[in-house]
Amino acid sequence: MMKLKIRRQDGEKVWYEVFEVEDRPGMTVLEALFYVQEKLDGSLTFRYSCRGAVCGSCGMLINRVPRLACRTQISDLRKEPTNEGNPEVLIANKMNEEGNDEILIEPLPNLEVIRDLVVDMEAFYSLLDSVRPWLELREDVPEKENIVDQEMQVRLEQYTNCILCAICHGSCPVAARDKKYYGPAALAKAWRFDLDPREDDGHREQRLDIVNSNSGVWGCDTVYKCVAVCPKKVAPTLSINELRNRIELSGKKEDKKNDMKL
Repeated sequence: MMKLKIRRQDGEKVWYEVFEVEDRPGMTVLEALFYVQEKLDGSLTFRYSCRGAVCGSCGMLINRVPRLACRTQISDLRKEPTNEGNPEVLIANKMNEEGNDEILIEPLPNLEVIRDLVVDMEAFYSLLDSVRPWLELREDVPEKENIVDQEMQVRLEQYTNCILCAICHGSCPVAARDKKYYGPAALAKAWRFDLDPREDDGHREQRLDIVNSNSGVWGCDTVYKCVAVCPKKVAPTLSINELRNRIELSGKKEDKKNDMKL
């Protein structure tokens, strides 16, 4: 048997509840949550969709580490502590020599909790939309094909892999203290479209102006937590550094950089 200690919330009321789950070989945290919901407490609320680490819906805090519940194995969690009482969001967990029979499950940080493990993603999507994450083609569009060379395609693919799970946002210390900060996912998207050779130059310049602020690339602490927890290896901090370089090379650097948090 395995115990799930789950943070519950209904309105203003917050409490922790422990459920015992029959541990089966290959069981994931998401499957364990289904067990609780179907057999122990039908009121338990959480998000899921694809169950295959593609949709990003089931991001949550598991033993104080942001992860996707659908790809986190119960058997792996037996080897690590719950870190209960530790307010810090971790990027990795220490292994125990002895097995552990309890898992701590909480909602993703830095977003408002709606109920139990469900957070309000509206603020996250709004920040994403602020950086204009879409492609506006140049006027000289080819008649048949707009070919991107293979090397550039490989560079773009890393950032198109983002599934908008908000795990990077939940791990970010800047997002924890500044609700206006665009966040790792939004800035990685900004770099993905800035990098695209098909992008219209005017739109690219507008986007650089937007992220050239303390709410944008100059607000990042550069501690690489988002890189460590991203389930798709998007590496948002690397894209933030690239945008900083792009701004400096374009001559758009403003005094805002001087206020950069170190």
